[in-house]
Amino acid sequence: MIEIDHRLPDGSEVHFYSCHKCEQKWWDKDGEHLPLAEVLDLARKRRS
Repeated sequence: MIEIDHRLPDGSEVHFYSCHKCEQKWWDKDGEHLPLAEVLDLARKRRS
């Protein structure tokens, strides 16, 4: 399992996971699954 932590421009943190055994990949924020499209939307936002 690979886990990569990211801090986004709005200051929030997300985590990317990739499993070598099942080849699944997913994003997580505060323990909740995030679709890639939502991660990309958050990445476009700036800090307030």
